[in-house]
Amino acid sequence: MPKLKIAILADFPLSALSEGALGRGGGQGCTWLPQLALAFQEYPEFEIHWVLLDRSIGKRQVFQAQGQWFHRVPAVKFSLDLGLNYLPARFALRREIHKIEPDIIHTWGTELIYPVAMLDFKGPSILSMQGILTEYHRIGGLPSDWRWRKMIASEAGFIRNATIVTSESQWGIDKVKAIHPNADCRMVEYGVHPSFYDLPWQPDSKIPYALYVGGGGSRKGLDILIDAVKLLPDREWELRLAGDSSLQAACDAAGLQNTRCLGMLSWAEMKLQLQGAWCSVLPTRGDTSPNSVKEARVIGVPVITTLHGGQAGYIRDGENGRIVDPLNSENLATTLSEVMKSHESVLVMGKTRHQEDRDYLHSRRTAECFVSIYNDLK
Repeated sequence: MPKLKIAILADFPLSALSEGALGRGGGQGCTWLPQLALAFQEYPEFEIHWVLLDRSIGKRQVFQAQGQWFHRVPAVKFSLDLGLNYLPARFALRREIHKIEPDIIHTWGTELIYPVAMLDFKGPSILSMQGILTEYHRIGGLPSDWRWRKMIASEAGFIRNATIVTSESQWGIDKVKAIHPNADCRMVEYGVHPSFYDLPWQPDSKIPYALYVGGGGSRKGLDILIDAVKLLPDREWELRLAGDSSLQAACDAAGLQNTRCLGMLSWAEMKLQLQGAWCSVLPTRGDTSPNSVKEARVIGVPVITTLHGGQAGYIRDGENGRIVDPLNSENLATTLSEVMKSHESVLVMGKTRHQEDRDYLHSRRTAECFVSIYNDLK
């Protein structure tokens, strides 16, 4: 019996095949895909082809790794592709799909160009959401330049063209349904890399710090976090922030003390920071299911976050973390103070529901869910 052939169109971080993800904290997307490729090794009944548009090469490259095929397809600059209404990418992807002859195409990310391939493919298709751009725009969490406006305007059409739409959370599904009520949505949590499962959580009672992982801007709630910390001038714990240079600029402008900006972190550096953190804090205004929260919970770090995202599906207030609701700087400051005042209480919170979270966030579950969808569509 021939293998079911799947073409997965996504920005797969090829560096993860050899050295792990680079630039965590907002610098490298799709860090949930390497663990999915690892998990797919357990399904030899599928022939899986990863297709990624690569603007750094001039000639098509195809190679095998982990029992799967990886296709690097030359591409033009992202802005040019958008300005030409996705036509260069559409042509390149159509040509590659014609060579692969897949039974199913699986595209990732409405903030990327890959879903345009569904316009030309005659078979069943899956669109896996990453961000929900329409919702992020509604809450004022996206830049206002023409490229983002183009992507936002395209999102509804991409959703309508997909046979099945997946999201990491019920929050994400609800936002997709608000865009297209008749969309066939499936919830598939995008799991954590297995290497995070081997790490012991070791918060030092003498080195208390809370860890923020994310970008600048309003969507992740950095402004709320900074205002909350300003309300705690006498705190004895450190706030550490992993992300791009905008974090340092925001902290400097606020004159924050006892704060350290770590810059962009490799996987190895991120793991070390998580292992020692008393808590992870993400006061987000909107997130499908942030990777930083998942990685924290797999290690055992309790999480301070909000109801505005998929993380609220498994972070339980007073158990494995704290939910700040309503979300404002005063409530966040109070919650941070309560969590950071006791090393013993932090340890109890981190261990609560730890195994449940590890099971829920495992990449084997991601693969199982997608395999079920592939079989439904064949």
